[in-house]
Amino acid sequence: MKNLFNTLEKLKNKLVKTKDNLLGRLNILLKGKTKLDDTVLEEIREILYLSDIGYDITELIIQKLKENIKVNLEFKYEEVINLVKHELLLILEKGERHNSCFDYNNFKILDENRPKIIVIVGVNGTGKTTSLGKIAYNFKENNYHVLIAAADTFRAAANEQLTVWAKRASVEIIENKNTKDPGAIVYEALDKAIKNHLDVVLIDTAGRLHTKTDLMNELNKIIRIIEKKLNKKPDEIFLVIDATTGQNAVVQIENFLKYIPLTGLILTKMDGTAKGGVIFQIVDKFKIPVKFIGIGEGIEDLQPFDSNEFINAIFEN
Repeated sequence: MKNLFNTLEKLKNKLVKTKDNLLGRLNILLKGKTKLDDTVLEEIREILYLSDIGYDITELIIQKLKENIKVNLEFKYEEVINLVKHELLLILEKGERHNSCFDYNNFKILDENRPKIIVIVGVNGTGKTTSLGKIAYNFKENNYHVLIAAADTFRAAANEQLTVWAKRASVEIIENKNTKDPGAIVYEALDKAIKNHLDVVLIDTAGRLHTKTDLMNELNKIIRIIEKKLNKKPDEIFLVIDATTGQNAVVQIENFLKYIPLTGLILTKMDGTAKGGVIFQIVDKFKIPVKFIGIGEGIEDLQPFDSNEFINAIFEN
């Protein structure tokens, strides 16, 4: 069981840019204010916008403030902060209403149907390959038999990265230097997993721009190969998103969803951005759960996402 106090303290330190952009600016605005007038409401609106929370959520919060705190009458600072905090938590919880065969807090598989298949997708530079390596490491640490399929046949550096992670975690890796067909590599990995009764297969895919139709169709082909070989869909399809890209993250998700059924998101580089508020916009719009957040380069810095911890890390002084 993880130490909640240590996790929360670490999150507070790592999410300081997002916290300063949201709670810090609200603190400055509300300090010394005694009445919630139209001017203060407009300034709250601006702070929420600039935190990348998004138009719909911002307007919802402003409306809730008007309903719960009488305009032009006295109010307490805590009333505003607690209302904003509560509404944002409700949004994140929408994304948690998804069943999963994994307990990522403890990296446990919850049923006996093996092998479990996790496909990792995303554009280059988001931390896709590193995230996969860290997930493999954690499953291996819990004594599961893990296999990595290096199906990014376009970028040699990706395979080199995965090979390093595979060695570090003592996990086997399937890579075929004699083919440019990622489907063949996936098929070989699945075949091996079945024959050797492996627990988890993690599939790395080529980083691709969401605007490249031919590459996106190839990704769909990989999914079909899994379905045909195992007579089931992948257990997870994670899209890795660079949180520093802000609004562009929303566009990426929209386009990936046109081709594949995403089951979860990994938001990386949360420690390097003041735009962490985009997480609320993403969950509200797509109702896709955030499964992991990346808050640094270390193995322990890819953390299972917990709504309450995330909110507390941003709103606790």
